Amino acid sequence: MQDYQPISPGEQRHSERPLTRSERIASRNRMKKKKQNQRRMLIGGASVLLIVIIVAIILIVKGCSGATDALAGTWDLDSNTTYEFDGKGSGEMLLTLADYDFTYEIKDNQLYIDFVNESAHDATYEFSVKGDTLTLIGGEGTIGGTYELTKVHDKKADK
Repeated sequence: MQDYQPISPGEQRHSERPLTRSERIASRNRMKKKKQNQRRMLIGGASVLLIVIIVAIILIVKGCSGATDALAGTWDLDSNTTYEFDGKGSGEMLLTLADYDFTYEIKDNQLYIDFVNESAHDATYEFSVKGDTLTLIGGEGTIGGTYELTKVHDKKADK
């Protein structure tokens, strides 16, 4: 007597006859296609995961960098002229009678200042920072010359 095995819903009982050649080929093709789809899903999922991880790393590094450029802070040229750099590409030149907002960009040892107000001339400087001294060497848009600015330390931050 054969063991009785009930058929679960959705399951079909296959007849005991052998598969024809075309049925075997069709079955193999279905299996190949299924494996290809599984591979595509795996590779696609891994690619998406890799992209998400790379974007997350970039955002974390960018977010942690904060105000880290060498010019971040306040620099005093003389009793009449002070430069403030936010460390993120914006700043302000403070004169006795006027203030001028600007954006800036650093490439290697070049400082590019683009003033918002067109009455102030955009300028390019070669710069270096040693301790609390910022040295600017006038380039394009300047009258030339070398300027030494001193870092102004915030009294509140020092306490």
